[in-house]
Order: sequence, then structure tokens, then C-alpha cells
Amino acid sequence: MLEKLFKREKKLVNSPELKIRIIDDTTSDLWITFGITNQRRDEIVEFCKKSFNDFDSKSECYVSIVDQCKHVNEVVTATIVFERLCDLQDENPILGLMKLFGR
Repeated sequence: MLEKLFKREKKLVNSPELKIRIIDDTTSDLWITFGITNQRRDEIVEFCKKSFNDFDSKSECYVSIVDQCKHVNEVVTATIVFERLCDLQDENPILGLMKLFGR
């Protein structure tokens, strides 16, 4: 019985305030669709890169990234950017070495 208490899995709770907002559905550009300006897009890309370089685990990166987002639309796009950075590292092992040297 005690074993069940200690082995409980963490579960997500439905959070209705996390709703994606479509600002412009006439474009194929995700940034524009979500209403993210070019300036904010550049900021999101930069803090994703910084998190990618500053932390060793994905979970630490995601905590940092989400903390810097202002809306769920930004969270979605930032996670896509971050995962693409991870994919690039997997495709190019030199990027992994560059991360070790702080570049």
C-alpha cells in the first residue's frame, strides 16, 4: 500500500487559460499567424539559443525558455525553435563541440 503512495505519477491538470490565439490565418508564416512581431521573434530565437548554450538538460532549457515567454503562442513557437536547435546539434556533431567551448 505504501508503495503506491510513493510511486504516484505527476499528472498535468487541464488549464483552460492556455489557449492558442490565431491572429492572422491568411499566412503560412507561423510567427505572423500567432501575432509575433519580427522584433519579438528575434528575441525568442536569441533566448532559445542562450538557453541551449547555458544549460545541460532539456528540462532546464525549457524552464528558462517558458519563463521568458509572455503568451502561450510564444511558448509554442519557442519550443519549435529550441527543438530545431537540438536537431541541428544531432545532425552536426561539431555544434556539440562548439557548445562545450561556449560558442
